[in-house]
Amino acid sequence: MTARLLGGWLVLAGAALVALAAWQGQSYWEYSDGVYSLSARQLLEGQALYRDFAAAQPPPLYLLGAAALALSDSPAAIRVLMALCEAATSLLVLVAVWRLTRRRGLALAAALASLVTPWALREHAQLLPETVAAPLVMAAALAAGRRGGAVAAGILAALAASLKVAIALPALAIVLATRERRRALSAFAAAAVVLALTFLLIFGEPLWSNVVVAQAQTGRAALTYVGGLWVQAGWNLAGLLVLAALAWPRRAVIADYDLARSLLAASLGSLLLLATLLKHGSYLTVVVVAEPPLLCLAACGIAALLGDRARASGAGAWRGRALAATAAVALLVAQAASLLVAPDHPSLFTRPLAASGPGRVLSDAEVARVAAAIRRCPAGSTYSGPPYLAFVAGREIAGSQPDQFMIRNAANLEQFRRAAQDDRNVCASAPVPPSAP
Repeated sequence: MTARLLGGWLVLAGAALVALAAWQGQSYWEYSDGVYSLSARQLLEGQALYRDFAAAQPPPLYLLGAAALALSDSPAAIRVLMALCEAATSLLVLVAVWRLTRRRGLALAAALASLVTPWALREHAQLLPETVAAPLVMAAALAAGRRGGAVAAGILAALAASLKVAIALPALAIVLATRERRRALSAFAAAAVVLALTFLLIFGEPLWSNVVVAQAQTGRAALTYVGGLWVQAGWNLAGLLVLAALAWPRRAVIADYDLARSLLAASLGSLLLLATLLKHGSYLTVVVVAEPPLLCLAACGIAALLGDRARASGAGAWRGRALAATAAVALLVAQAASLLVAPDHPSLFTRPLAASGPGRVLSDAEVARVAAAIRRCPAGSTYSGPPYLAFVAGREIAGSQPDQFMIRNAANLEQFRRAAQDDRNVCASAPVPPSAP
């Protein structure tokens, strides 16, 4: 890879991230982002994770958020850190596509596209396990595709799974796909055991109670609801899947076949995350992990198409594949444009025939107005609405319990639920916009 290619990526990706930051502002998109951000602030202020307040994920995400807030206690600090995670994913896509195709223009285009694939754009710069896990999954796949990289792949895969237990699915898929499977699996198991024991020694039984027992108690989502989520995921991934499929007939010409195999494993493992939507409270943020490896394989499909055109062989079949590729790219562009232009009601991003879609909850200006109203509440009062609004307003949440979903649905978190319900200092005049976890 040339310095010129890296320099071009740095300038263009930096400009894209600045533009996306201006587009996003402090708008409210994702319930979980507010939960994790407010939890990170409480952790930084000295409250005990899993003991003083409920928390649904392993410690690394909260610790990472607290580290960002230690530099600047503001939503902007979270956004900058998460944007850097997305930049890391973009850089890894650049490296992967270059290794796979040896095409500089295609590698640069794929790296920039990784910032605006449908769910990367929808969840842009939000404090979510998937945002941080995505570059780790990509890094593990890159390591698994190199000779001698099995140990690094196993460790990186374990780190990805430490952000959210379900991410063990793509992590294990990568480990099992590498040529040095035994070494990779041993490294993964060793790193996972070290991380688990360290977390248990520091946080004790409440970690198990919150992350494992409580998660198991949240119940199953209605199949009709989950079916709608699966259709939405299929709609948003369709373009990448079509482009990736175009690479299969020409897979023999891929420049780095081992990397292609590890990326395919990462893609399939990430798609298995859609099965976790059967658990009540899970959401399509899991698609954020699937998009980068699928995008790399999609770039292989485009490279295969360009190579066939240069050889001028099978003109009729080539035109059919070119038409499919054009339609796939057009769909991806239309979905991203719909979200950028009309974030509140992104009609083309939303699956066909859906009554409503996963658009923005509140704009930057609306968040500012609600936050200002919350700040006018009496000093020391708490807020009972969406955690993100409490975070932006700099207010405590009722009972110091940001994860309202978990305490409402997990029976073993009753003490946290009572703390929120018995809080008599909630500001009655504070606006509570609609929000769903």
